[in-house]
Amino acid sequence: MTGELRTLWPGHPPQVVASALPLLILDMYKHSDQMHYGAGALKYIDAFFVNIQWNAVNRRLERAQAGRRTLAN
Repeated sequence: MTGELRTLWPGHPPQVVASALPLLILDMYKHSDQMHYGAGALKYIDAFFVNIQWNAVNRRLERAQAGRRTLAN
């Protein structure tokens, strides 16, 4: 609602910031990377970044910015 862009690290994933619009989420909760990467968390993170669809992230950002302008009026 403030229009600020923030990086959040919730203490417990089911906690949701009600006034936030997630742009990009990396799930590392409960060893979500363990099934395919074992102890290779860095490989999991590398694979995550290789597969980000930046166009989709940008659309979410534009939608959030448009919503902020609407709230400000």
